[in-house]
Amino acid sequence: MVVVVIIALAVICILAREVYAATHIGAKMYIDAQCTTGDESIMLTFDDGPHPVNTPKVLDVLKKHNIKATFFCIASEAEKYPDIVKRIVDEGHTIGQHTYYHNPMHSFYTGKKYLAELKKAHETFEKLGIKIELFRPPLGITNAMIRWATEQMGYKVIGWSVRSFDTRNESREKVLERVVRQLKKGDIVLLHDRMDKADWLAERIIEKIERDL
Repeated sequence: MVVVVIIALAVICILAREVYAATHIGAKMYIDAQCTTGDESIMLTFDDGPHPVNTPKVLDVLKKHNIKATFFCIASEAEKYPDIVKRIVDEGHTIGQHTYYHNPMHSFYTGKKYLAELKKAHETFEKLGIKIELFRPPLGITNAMIRWATEQMGYKVIGWSVRSFDTRNESREKVLERVVRQLKKGDIVLLHDRMDKADWLAERIIEKIERDL
């Protein structure tokens, strides 16, 4: 019985962190996160890459429409696919870091442990010839220790104003409907280039922006 209660509490805590992530990074809780572009442009951002198949497809779409985006890359994935990282930079996009491992337990790290991972990721990108100035915490989860670590690195933390929830197991059409329903000038849109049909979703969003905004 005790074990069941402990497991149930753990599940509740994990779900609560997801709600926290969806709500509080937009409210600049703990981290001074930039959530609007400061003008009428819309910022497309892609997390969790690079992906060997889907990221190049997304890049093809962006190139077709002459759109520049920001990719918050997981450093361990960047190490695996340096050619894709190079292409992102060569085509004029911006790279920010998204930690080294994207461990879902990051929010339970001490400040020093979190800082160590940020430094490891930073050094990885430096080896690839990339200067990192931007950061987005995994899942958007923040706390005082994460804030301390990002301040030590001197990072500018980028949040979002439109969260697509494109990692859910649902149709891309439903995700698209959710995004365009919220979309307005000055927004930062959170997408994931590791997901299948990320290119389709990105192109439909871009078409909506070009047509109506």
